[in-house]
Amino acid sequence: MNLDKPTQARLINIVRRAGQEIVMPSFRQLGAADVKTKSSLTDLVTIADKASENFISNEIRTAFPDWEIVGEEAVADAPSTTNKIATADTCVIIDPIDGTWNYAHGLSDFGIILAVVVKGVTRFGLLYDPVNDDWIYANLGEGAFFQRTTMNEKGRNQTPTQAPLPLHITAEPELDKLAGIMSVNSYSDERKRDFALKASRFVRINNLPSCPAYRQIAQGHFHFSLTYKMLPWDHAAGVLVHTEAGGICRTLDGQEYSPTLLKGEMLAAQSETQWQELAAYFRNETSDH
Repeated sequence: MNLDKPTQARLINIVRRAGQEIVMPSFRQLGAADVKTKSSLTDLVTIADKASENFISNEIRTAFPDWEIVGEEAVADAPSTTNKIATADTCVIIDPIDGTWNYAHGLSDFGIILAVVVKGVTRFGLLYDPVNDDWIYANLGEGAFFQRTTMNEKGRNQTPTQAPLPLHITAEPELDKLAGIMSVNSYSDERKRDFALKASRFVRINNLPSCPAYRQIAQGHFHFSLTYKMLPWDHAAGVLVHTEAGGICRTLDGQEYSPTLLKGEMLAAQSETQWQELAAYFRNETSDH
């Protein structure tokens, strides 16, 4: 069962408040002591990440006490927390700041991601941009939508006056004309060199965090994305948004996506034909370079 409109509105309001009351006041205001390294030099956490996750989690517990919560920072402290995604009747997956490296370095390509999973199936996904105070969302089987706000509405937690725009992807048929999102530097050794060469085929390649990446491909600004790791807070909402807009998301080896899937590389494309061609290209199953 999908979420009703009041429940969706409450979740969106919680995320907007986190963005405007916690995330944005610290943007470009962080000191050295406010940023910590986790698994690598590019894997960061800030005081705003933790404060945002705590705020969203507490608000959800108050509003929906029977729901389980899986937040990125909670999983960093207790990895087995991800088990709730498969076992809970309803589970909320939170990325309190997706793109923390950008956020910590004053770059505006970051966002907040929230997904609601019911009995292992993603039913609602939200990709929120705190800088512009707008969001893209989807409900399973009901389409994907872009909710814009006017300059007078931004940052004031006002109900938008404009109707949400439905998103419909139109596929670009020629691979040589594609613009893609991928992080070549996230790979190593021979695979890094191979993907760097492959990336040179396309008209443009950017490296974006999951929230802005899925927003961009759902709106047709980029044609595909290839992500080197599988984390539920990175993909659950974005995959739903992209597929509801008409796109295709599978792991590079062909597995259908599930929020319980924790290993693999995610390939998002605009159509089945485009996905198959890109998958073969990246898997070295074609000699067409």
